[in-house]
Amino acid sequence: MEIIRASKDHICDLAGVHLASKLVAEEGIVDPDYLASFSKAGYEAKWSQWVSAEETQTYIGYVDNTPVGLVSFGKLRTPPAGTSKIRPLYSSEIYAIYIHPDYFQKGYGRTLMSFAAQELMAQNHKSMCLWAIEKNKRACAFYNALGGARVGKQVVEMGRSHIKEACYAWRNLSVITGR
Repeated sequence: MEIIRASKDHICDLAGVHLASKLVAEEGIVDPDYLASFSKAGYEAKWSQWVSAEETQTYIGYVDNTPVGLVSFGKLRTPPAGTSKIRPLYSSEIYAIYIHPDYFQKGYGRTLMSFAAQELMAQNHKSMCLWAIEKNKRACAFYNALGGARVGKQVVEMGRSHIKEACYAWRNLSVITGR
């Protein structure tokens, strides 16, 4: 997989991967009307803002010029409950990781997670966390398999649904990279 720093040139591909993944991963979990409200054009508008954000690093993975996944990360934004604001346990966060459903279970998610962890380590981060929908069993099993510890939870509103999210964290990023 070729991993490229996302720019305005990749907005359409980012939106396509994000939408396709979200529709499959969240089907049967969140309010169907809420899911139906998302569109590629809507995600294109969001990704054009997100890609421009200085504090966010977004990368997209391609296989044979086909977009297969994306990862977006940076400094910690949403710490788990009980975390000290003075000295948090986790310094960085994966804001988004999406794999196109046609490429699930092929190792691309692991590759993007390892890439993000390496980039964060190069920026002197030693730890990170991310939030996942608790009922998204595929994602939660994936984060467990990568050595993530479940360290927190929160409830978020998605349409008419109140969805439980679990925070997965790594105190040592080398667990993901193998270095």
